[in-house]
Amino acid sequence: MNLERITRRLAGLWLVVVLACVGHNAWYWGVQRHAPVTDLLAMLPTDEQRPLATQATQALADAGSRRVTVLIGGGDWAQAQAAADAFLQALGDVPARHRVADADQQAWLDLYAPVSRGLLSSETRARLTAAPTAALADQALAALYQPVAGPRIGRWADDPLNLFGLWLSERGQGSRVRVQDGRLMLTDAAAPQRHYALVLIELPGSGFEIGAVRAVLPRLAAATRAAQTGGADVLQAGVPLFAAAASDQAEREIHTIGLGSLLGIVALTLLAFRSLRPRLLVTLSMAVGLLVATSVTLLWFGELHLVTLVFGVSLLGVAENYGTNYFSARQGLAPNERWTMLARQIPVVSLAMATTVIGYGLLALPPFPGLRQVAVFSGVGLVAAFVTVLWWFPLMDGQGRMAQTRFAEWLGSRRALWPCLGRRGLTVLGLVALLLVAAGAARLRVDDDIRQLQSAPPALIEQQREFARLMQAPGVAQFFVVQGATEQELLEREEALTARLHGLGLGVQAVSDWLPSLRRQREDRDLAARRLAELRPELEKRLDQAIEPGSTATIPNANANANANADATATELTPSAWLASPASEPLRAQWLGRLGAGPATAVLLRGAESRETREALAALRLDGVTWVDKVGEISGLLGRYRALMSVVLVAGFALTWAALAWRFGRRAWRALAPTALASVLTVALLALSGQVLQLFHILPLLILLGLGVDYGIFMLEQPDRRATQPFLSVTLAAASTLLSFGLLALSGTPALRAFGLTLLFGVFLAWLFTPFFMPDHD
Repeated sequence: MNLERITRRLAGLWLVVVLACVGHNAWYWGVQRHAPVTDLLAMLPTDEQRPLATQATQALADAGSRRVTVLIGGGDWAQAQAAADAFLQALGDVPARHRVADADQQAWLDLYAPVSRGLLSSETRARLTAAPTAALADQALAALYQPVAGPRIGRWADDPLNLFGLWLSERGQGSRVRVQDGRLMLTDAAAPQRHYALVLIELPGSGFEIGAVRAVLPRLAAATRAAQTGGADVLQAGVPLFAAAASDQAEREIHTIGLGSLLGIVALTLLAFRSLRPRLLVTLSMAVGLLVATSVTLLWFGELHLVTLVFGVSLLGVAENYGTNYFSARQGLAPNERWTMLARQIPVVSLAMATTVIGYGLLALPPFPGLRQVAVFSGVGLVAAFVTVLWWFPLMDGQGRMAQTRFAEWLGSRRALWPCLGRRGLTVLGLVALLLVAAGAARLRVDDDIRQLQSAPPALIEQQREFARLMQAPGVAQFFVVQGATEQELLEREEALTARLHGLGLGVQAVSDWLPSLRRQREDRDLAARRLAELRPELEKRLDQAIEPGSTATIPNANANANANADATATELTPSAWLASPASEPLRAQWLGRLGAGPATAVLLRGAESRETREALAALRLDGVTWVDKVGEISGLLGRYRALMSVVLVAGFALTWAALAWRFGRRAWRALAPTALASVLTVALLALSGQVLQLFHILPLLILLGLGVDYGIFMLEQPDRRATQPFLSVTLAAASTLLSFGLLALSGTPALRAFGLTLLFGVFLAWLFTPFFMPDHD
């Protein structure tokens, strides 16, 4: 009666906690209308040793997360124009940009024309430095007699060498996009007869806000169909598309995995207990576990990731173990005997719960925000489900005797089919396992490349690749961050870096291409003025000989040039003016603002795909310049933590053995050895099945440690081969886990699939081996 009184008081307190969690969830999801986070970057580790790299990566990611870019065409320019018009008409009021207004083009001239004398292309700078005056005169006269040879702003007499036009031409080579008939267009470099119109769609919020993305997707699909009606190709790229695909995939998996797990567990319960009451109560314990886990995770992290919810669905199979064990022990007992049964079960089930939570807790050790969230969600959910079984089930299960079903009796009696292996039998089992491990080791491959975790639909990836080929845009996975104490020092350092990168044959997209440092502007202006002063007499002499009377091709007089130079000296392009102008929009995201001790920019690259090139770039040493290879960094971090978690796994076995020894003494190894053997063989089977080993194959072994040891605890508590209740409980628990975690092997998310496949092998082997290690009490 004392246990009953304590349980009733604790049950009341637990009811208050659960009701508070119900209210919190209703407020968060219903009133506030929050949605799960789908940003996969939020699941990745924060590089605490290089905060600069993290901030720069996040700034570039934020800039691109709101935009969907569309290429429409594939035929002649008229077809591309017509298809783009049909696309925009069907898109309706969704904010999109395809045309370049005259005011925007004028803004470019208003920004650069006043400072044009201080703007020299790299090729022009080299030519002005080394070319003789006669050669420069030839160039100027050639431009005079061939006025369509290149872009020119203003009169030939004001800029005989077309210095400003050459500067603009060099800038234009950094992008494949051109303005034609007031529209953004692009020509396929591999097939010049194929033309595309470019449409930029800007979402109002982040591309990871799935509600906003989904509101646009139907319009985008309708616009795509309208453009394709005329036979045009439509290529779409952008973070929002990948975020929406990830969200849809996760929701499908929640439904399929959750439904499959639920149906399987319900069928097992009905077969084992022939009653819906155990099923309803077990479902209640799982629901309370998920409810409390959601509230605690939201209060702890401030948000809940969609991947955590997918993983949480698989938690149902583990949380179900406690309720199944309760009703397995309850079978055949009168209602008043349940308190005695509960007192006997509490130490065993508590130890099983503790070892499982240890396994989940070890997931929180790597610096992965996603894994830490999963660890907290899972650990709290398991404890909540356990407490529900311990404090509520005895009060809700006070009616009648639970007769043992024929299926339950048959399933529990299967324990007798397993022989209890002695020293010789265990030696043979060890030798067979050793052969499998050797075969697996021969085929074991390890690869921690983060790109293996990519799970976007193949069609979307193919569109992205074709889009990247056509646009030849720089990547944002590898780049340089340049810092300076002042804005001008920053630009000077960036200019030094870009010169080195051009020397390596790489394409570069840098702010200083469009915003030269003041030193560079002054040096270029002085160089241009000096060479033009030297050029003027030569041009005047040649023009006097060649120009017919009445021609307007004349050179301004010296005083006029002096005045122009004085005006140019007073006008210089500054970062504030550049950032305030629409001309900076294409590169504005690369101006990172203040990072650390001063302003910073990002320098993006083309042609840095090979490992040798990336190694050369990583070895580059310049003041204020930091190489960022986010793919390489995260992949390296995955590798380091794969090795670390392997050590943690061994430590976990040691901690679990200590907990078992406290309960079972010298027999503790019998509860632990089956899981240890299952873990080693699981790695071997993964290798033999062609899996490439990575961190997300090691982490589930920590969970297997907690799950598998539970089987050993339940059976070692009653090792008699004729006892049916322990094996019934263990088998139902293993089957439920396989139905939940095992179904993750069907997931389209590589990390979840690795979890599922590892536990599919591991849980089955742990269940299979556990009876072999039990002592013979026949």
